Amino acid sequence: MAEGLRRLLALGVLALAACSNETPVNMKDPASVAGKFVAAYNVRDLARMLPLADQVNLDAVKEALTHGPGSEPYNSIFDPEMAALMAREGGKVTGPRYERRDAIVSVGKSEQGDIYTIELGEREDGEWLIEAFSMMPETDFLELPDKPPSKR
Repeated sequence: MAEGLRRLLALGVLALAACSNETPVNMKDPASVAGKFVAAYNVRDLARMLPLADQVNLDAVKEALTHGPGSEPYNSIFDPEMAALMAREGGKVTGPRYERRDAIVSVGKSEQGDIYTIELGEREDGEWLIEAFSMMPETDFLELPDKPPSKR
């Protein structure tokens, strides 16, 4: 009986994966990680954001999940200005550009022309995680190299 239940559950998981039109995230591609993060952010899906964040951001997302919508931790993640800016772009991710070892992707543009960016760090296993968010002038973003520095 337990074996039959395991098979049924496995088939259910496969069916869900087949029905899902969502492509898996490529954790070795910073643009893929940022794109999945923005997609989850735009629908306020904190659970989908968890595996994409470094430890500092992971703790913030967990706290927002614990306290829920309307709480200070939740509102700090879904700042209305940033949420509107990212939603307006419809999930568009531009980049990556590189600053030292970090990958920087643009996920939105303010009315003043500044770029809202996500900074990602590469772990030793080659996977990228979200580390920080910031605003920068578009010219500064465009001046960043589009190739990472060579590894030594």
